[in-house]
Amino acid sequence: MSDTAAPEAPRQDLAALARGGRINFFGFLLRLAARLPFLFIAGRLYGAEALGRFAYAVLVVEFVAQLATLGLKRGLAEQLSKTDKPHVCITWDALLVAFVASLIGMTILFAFPQAMFPNSEIYGHEWLLPVAVLALAWSDVMLAALAYRHDVGATVRARAIVEPWTISIAALIFAFVSKRDGLIFAYALSMIAALVASIIPFLRTYGWAHGWRPQPAESWRLARRYMPIAAADTVEWG
Repeated sequence: MSDTAAPEAPRQDLAALARGGRINFFGFLLRLAARLPFLFIAGRLYGAEALGRFAYAVLVVEFVAQLATLGLKRGLAEQLSKTDKPHVCITWDALLVAFVASLIGMTILFAFPQAMFPNSEIYGHEWLLPVAVLALAWSDVMLAALAYRHDVGATVRARAIVEPWTISIAALIFAFVSKRDGLIFAYALSMIAALVASIIPFLRTYGWAHGWRPQPAESWRLARRYMPIAAADTVEWG
């Protein structure tokens, strides 16, 4: 019985990986299609200048959020597979690391908003945009933890359905409220919606951090270990 069970596990893992790859590809196409209404709405109702200004700011914010994950999008799976600690504690350690890194990134953007808007004045609600760094980083870490449990569908729902359709619908509504800040409000709302869509399956799978105690030294070692992966992820993202 053990002889037949031994090769069965690798086959199941390969089947899960193949299924995850198909779902990821489908999610990519779905997200691409879902972005088209937003581009049409933003271009028509807000204008090319506002859309370009917004797109540049979002690039900067998402770049900082990518750095704030500190390589945990890929490194978390390795950490979960090699540890003896409860997985819920490992995932909350990772969320703590992403939280601290996000706070640093947000502080820099709050202090130097010109990094997001280099060629225009800042007098609206643009200064709120860095808050999205934390939502993005936490969502990425949670979805990485779910992917380790072969729940790739959570990523598709959060990133390919909830996020793009929320920003499209919100951009349409906010166009009649504020042409200057409407895109920023819509983006912030879509990030919150994607975070909620990540938190719900994450808590169902891993649960609350009962018995977890923050360990700053352990968290620092975790962050330092995956910094090279963070650099590689940032280059790949760029």
